[in-house]
Amino acid sequence: MLKKEIELEEKVSLLEKEVKLLGDDVDKTRLDLEEAVDCLKLEIKSLKMTLNELVPNFHDKFCCIKNTVLREIDPQSINKE
Repeated sequence: MLKKEIELEEKVSLLEKEVKLLGDDVDKTRLDLEEAVDCLKLEIKSLKMTLNELVPNFHDKFCCIKNTVLREIDPQSINKE
């Protein structure tokens, strides 16, 4: 019976290590995604600022086009184009 308990404790220990490693991977992935999103936000902000200087009435035009895109475009289909 003692041998069986030791085996179970070893299995539990291995499972705990595996869960910790998976948790670490999830944390790293989350941080990587947050970094990527932040980069995209900065690029979009830069584009908006540039277009605001170059295109007359940019803000109004952008809002109108954005509303149309939100209504008519499926985000899942964008990568397929």
